[in-house]
Amino acid sequence: MFSTTFSHLESVVVEETTVDGDGVALAARTVTREAACPGCGSVSSRVHGGYRRRLADLAVAGRKVVIDLLVRRFLCPVTECGRRTFVEQVEGLTERFARRTPSLRRTLEQIALALAGRPAARLAKHLSVPTSVNSLLRLVRRLPDKQVGAAPRVLGVDDFALKKGHVYGTIILDMETGERVDVLPDRTADTLAAWLRAHPGAEIVCRDRASAYAEAVRTACPDAIQVADRFHLWKNLCEAVEKCVVAHRSCLAEPTEDASPDDSATQEPESVHQEVPAPMEGLRAIQRRERHAAVRALYDKGVQIQVISEVLGLDRKTVRRYAHAATPEDVPSGTGARRSGRIHPYLAYLYQRWNEGCTDAARLCTEIREQGYRGSERTVRRHLQDLRASGKPAPAKPDELTVRKATWMLTVHPDKLDENDTLNLKQLLSRCPELDAVADCVRSFAQMMTERRGNDLDDWITRAGNTGLKPLCSLARGLRQDFDAVTAGLTLDWSSGKVEGNINRVKRIKRDGYGRAGFDLLRRQILLAD
Repeated sequence: MFSTTFSHLESVVVEETTVDGDGVALAARTVTREAACPGCGSVSSRVHGGYRRRLADLAVAGRKVVIDLLVRRFLCPVTECGRRTFVEQVEGLTERFARRTPSLRRTLEQIALALAGRPAARLAKHLSVPTSVNSLLRLVRRLPDKQVGAAPRVLGVDDFALKKGHVYGTIILDMETGERVDVLPDRTADTLAAWLRAHPGAEIVCRDRASAYAEAVRTACPDAIQVADRFHLWKNLCEAVEKCVVAHRSCLAEPTEDASPDDSATQEPESVHQEVPAPMEGLRAIQRRERHAAVRALYDKGVQIQVISEVLGLDRKTVRRYAHAATPEDVPSGTGARRSGRIHPYLAYLYQRWNEGCTDAARLCTEIREQGYRGSERTVRRHLQDLRASGKPAPAKPDELTVRKATWMLTVHPDKLDENDTLNLKQLLSRCPELDAVADCVRSFAQMMTERRGNDLDDWITRAGNTGLKPLCSLARGLRQDFDAVTAGLTLDWSSGKVEGNINRVKRIKRDGYGRAGFDLLRRQILLAD
């Protein structure tokens, strides 16, 4: 049993075993009579002396194991050798300057690669091989770097955030095997192009819609086939559909019964799709107008979005939304209006109670919680803030479609719509010919994507451009500029699914690192972990 558990001690003599509390100490000595000099390779049998080495080993039955090993120091017989003396090394048990056995070192390396610093240290302590966070990180940093030869035939490339909004890296995958090939420190075209030149051999490159990666592939390996990922294509389409719904959100509300046909027939064409005025002239509406005026004043002068973001203290995506909107009402806010979320089913009751004279948000929150509301009181206050600022009665809240729900109904598979959703979608498309054209484009694109009919892309781009809707026209222009890659993505079976899975894995590694993962350490964890 002892020889089975401690098979790596077969080449030494164990003289004593001591069990003390939660630890096991093994006193051992070597039995070799000669050893080879690591400097010149000469074998020596002249013993100079000896000393004891304490080596931590893998735990046994939940107990820490320490090997107290007596080793000998030999004299090198070659006078020209730079070493006068050297210490014998026991294969599989000792390494130069090491205070752990190779088996324990390999175990700690795998734990550190899998869990990073602090989580790995906690697990190592639980396994009775305690060590510090810094020791684990040093073990990972000492691992040999992965050597990359020729590039895989089918390459996948995508970016991930090292510091979101500021610093990004690039991960490269072999799409045929799923193996992680390399990690680059940024996502620029020059860096990827240099890597592709140094590692030739890529025939197919799967990527997202990033123009930098497209330019790098065209520059470094022009003969490679670029494949635009279908997930990102569908995502771009959904974003365009959402913008179309936002532009025609007045069509989401069902016409009231007291609205006469004559009134609707004589209505000005320009006002058909204008947003119906609502009691939203509060602080939020004023802030939106002020921001739009400030952003457009700089943007019309040619100031870059990044500079506007720094001057006004706004996020770049927020600045971009305001800069691309002609009027404050055209500014999209994700769903075109405040997302009601959990409070949406209770808005009708809240508005009714508001009109009855109850304006206490805390009391109203208590009342709707008795009806099943699970949100916060802050959400209730936020939804009542505009009513309080307007000084007007609350509107009768119809059970109308939200921008988010309408976008979902337009882009989801028809089999996932229930009877009520199908009816609502049919009524919406009958009220708004523009959204009916959007739905037709979505259906044709989905059919083209699922049936791999990339040859129909040119016709679809023409049809989308003929709708006259700015979001679809913009999408069509973008697809036209990346026509070959999009056609390949809608024709070939390759996609960036494996790359996206590894991006999620990188996010988990970053979370485990608690901010300690510099690029060198993060790169090794990405490439070397199983």
